[in-house]
Amino acid sequence: MQENSIDALLGELSEERRRLDSLRTDYTTITRSRFHGLRMFWFSIKQMLGLNTSRDRFAVWSSGMALSQAALLPTETTGRRPADHERLIQSWRERIESSPLSEEPVATVVIPVYNQVDVTVRCLQSIVNTWFDSLPVQIVVVDDGSTDGTSDVLSRLPGLDYVGNGHNLGFIRACNRGAAIARGRYICFLNNDTEVRDGWLDYLATTLENDDGIGIAGSKLIYPDGRLQEAGSIIWRDATGWNYGKNDNPAASEYNYVRDVDYCSGAAMLVRADLFRKLGGFSAELIPAYYEDADLCFGVRSLGYRVVYQPLSEVVHHEGVTSGTEVTGEGAKKYQAVNRPKFRAKWAAMLAGHMENDPHAVPMAARRLRGGRTILIIDSYVPLYDKEAGSLRLYTLIRILRSAGYHVLFLPDNYAALQPYTRDLQALGVEVLHHIHGTKNWKQALETVLPMLDFAWICRPALYEKYAPLIRRNASTKLIYDTIDLHFVRKRREADLNGSAAGEWQEYERREIAAARDADCTVVVSDYEREMLEGEPYRVGGVAVIPTIHEVFVSEPRSYESTSGILFIGGYNHTPNVDAVVWFVRDVLPKIVAAIPDVTLTLLGANPPDAVLALESERVRVPGYMRDVEPYFMNSRVFVTPVRFGAGLKGKIGQSFGYGLPVVSTSVGIEGFGLTDGVNCLVADTAADFADAVIRLYRDPELWTTLSNGGIAAIRPFSPEAIKPRALSLLRAVGETSNAR
Repeated sequence: MQENSIDALLGELSEERRRLDSLRTDYTTITRSRFHGLRMFWFSIKQMLGLNTSRDRFAVWSSGMALSQAALLPTETTGRRPADHERLIQSWRERIESSPLSEEPVATVVIPVYNQVDVTVRCLQSIVNTWFDSLPVQIVVVDDGSTDGTSDVLSRLPGLDYVGNGHNLGFIRACNRGAAIARGRYICFLNNDTEVRDGWLDYLATTLENDDGIGIAGSKLIYPDGRLQEAGSIIWRDATGWNYGKNDNPAASEYNYVRDVDYCSGAAMLVRADLFRKLGGFSAELIPAYYEDADLCFGVRSLGYRVVYQPLSEVVHHEGVTSGTEVTGEGAKKYQAVNRPKFRAKWAAMLAGHMENDPHAVPMAARRLRGGRTILIIDSYVPLYDKEAGSLRLYTLIRILRSAGYHVLFLPDNYAALQPYTRDLQALGVEVLHHIHGTKNWKQALETVLPMLDFAWICRPALYEKYAPLIRRNASTKLIYDTIDLHFVRKRREADLNGSAAGEWQEYERREIAAARDADCTVVVSDYEREMLEGEPYRVGGVAVIPTIHEVFVSEPRSYESTSGILFIGGYNHTPNVDAVVWFVRDVLPKIVAAIPDVTLTLLGANPPDAVLALESERVRVPGYMRDVEPYFMNSRVFVTPVRFGAGLKGKIGQSFGYGLPVVSTSVGIEGFGLTDGVNCLVADTAADFADAVIRLYRDPELWTTLSNGGIAAIRPFSPEAIKPRALSLLRAVGETSNAR
């Protein structure tokens, strides 16, 4: 709950900052206006004549411009002055000295300019302020015949490739000329009326580096006042364009995941240089400007490559500074209307598959290129994949679905964008529905995406009860109920161990069986649970097994001699884990210490409660959550799973096997893995037997090696490669079922 509250406060803070930026921009615009200057001049004259009032004095004081000469100047001359130019030159040289531009760049930034020297200086200063600490970059500025002193500034920037055109050749020719001398394997086209933010180019380059199938990546464009200008763009069937998200909150969830788009604005886009040249650069048919970026994106897609929007790359765009904003005006913007018919004729076949121009169709049109079928996954919170085995299973399943072309949406029940986990999902192309102050609540967000859902994968019985009735409004959506584990089995075993009444587990049993019978498919994590549901007395149909999913991290046999100590890992929000370590330290560890006096126990895992923290001693270490657990698994000698009640698969066992670390477990702990005592693990259920098993394994190198190798072999059927066909087959089967329910 604390994390949820913090996330909500951060959302509110972001919104207040946006509003403050908007007010600041409005104020600056007003104070630089000619009207404001004349108004201040009038107040000053009244003051000199002794005719001013207290209200006049407040107006002059609050503006900070009493009798200011600057207030009397025309608007266009009250912007940046030569001091800004000198500041750029000095800071540029300092950057070059510490981190020079590259002769062998990964990316080349091409900036076309024509007059507007102050605008160009502002753009280049933003590049200096963010710079490129690790990415090798070349910067090319093409001066299209400027007459305002642009060359005087640019010629004093060392390392910059300055190209001067004798006269104004137009935007397209300028870009193509800059690209002709680009040495990078990627070319970034950047308008000079932009201000870039930290990491803007790194995020674009990483996007292309990580996926050979992506040909173009574009930035999130933001207005100077903080409003969203564009999160990728839509092209309608009639070839008109639509800036997705224009004037909305740039932090809203629908604008913050990597998404295939019709096109990215040439104001800030990165393209593979070989593809750009293969297509002949920006089309000469569209000279001087407009539709050249859309044309390039369509051309790249026609070659079989993707065009994506990368929200982490943020660029402030002062729209219309260089080309105007009116299509019917005299500026270059008028060529938007001129070039649309050309573009429409050229790409008529591709446009036939686009949607009709309709503002109500924007949500669907923005996701038109989502690929395969669409699946919504719902769990309590975004997967904390490094803290819980269940979260790791779900996160890996999402990766499998994305690799198979599914469009995945994720709705956390707490509606919180817990980080870095939300960003990790968004980087995979997952649309995470989460809270942002002033935007949709969870019901509104769900209703927006509901018409496009083919599947809804809902985890846990309480969430199924909450969301299934809402999702059933779309009769074509298939519902999958993921038990995570059978809660009533875990609760029944806990009651049996502690001698508790049966009421709680029986209520869970009623609810889980009702959900399983309502769903189009029920997912469990083991054959044991599948057989339980399909048999008497439940007789649930359509049950599939998707177990916990585990990587094998070692490629060579482990060495017994380099290990020592006992290890346990588990999330302590889960009651069986707390019971397990308390029982082990209290009843088992003393017997082990009597035989191995120098042995130590390490209890890893998130959120250890007081009962676990109290176990810390000379022999027991409680580091809690550790993001990098590999050293613990590689240096420990024995992994223990002393769970006395529970259900489902114990991900901790699979994790230990993945590192080749031998395991001693209870019979409840190994349930569902198909393990054999003495072949791939040791099994013991009493304190005395458990202690004996740990001591024997700890002292026997031959047994240790046997179980290490056996554990690795046992976990291979649980790898992502092994589970992927099973998961995809499940969805195909569910998709083919009727909607009789």
